[in-house]
Amino acid sequence: MRRLATLLAGLAVSVGAAVLAAVIFLPVPPRRALDGYLLFAGGLLLLGLVTATRTAGGPAGESLYERALRRRRLRPERPAALIRTERAVSLAAATSFDVHRRVRPLLREIAEHRLWAGRGLELDSGGPEVRSALGEPLWELLRPGREAPDDRFQPGLRPAELAAALDTLERI
Repeated sequence: MRRLATLLAGLAVSVGAAVLAAVIFLPVPPRRALDGYLLFAGGLLLLGLVTATRTAGGPAGESLYERALRRRRLRPERPAALIRTERAVSLAAATSFDVHRRVRPLLREIAEHRLWAGRGLELDSGGPEVRSALGEPLWELLRPGREAPDDRFQPGLRPAELAAALDTLERI
């Protein structure tokens, strides 16, 4: 530690002598030279303090604080859209109204994209090609103008029915 202090003090004195010589022999404004020297000396002081605190902290290694931070790494958050979709699917199994209100728009969006991208068809046209591509059960669910169910609390889609609908959409 003393060796570092001696080294930094020697450096400060030599740079101070160089600044003093510059002020005397060169056209350097004394105020600006003093400001620059004080900044340099402050930097040396900070370097000395940082080095002193690092060596006073003990052997180089991971501190308790660093270990505590490492253990608390958070899992990446799940996307909000995924959470909303999962919630809609789980509600769709409960009631037919949730199927109509929550899952049907998602399935329609997927079907519109798949039909247009894969076959150049529009879902709302309702042509025979669209109906045959979707199959009768899925067409009945996705057809335009489908009314909401009268009994909102009748059972919704069973998981097997939803899986079959998604399989059909994937094949398009």
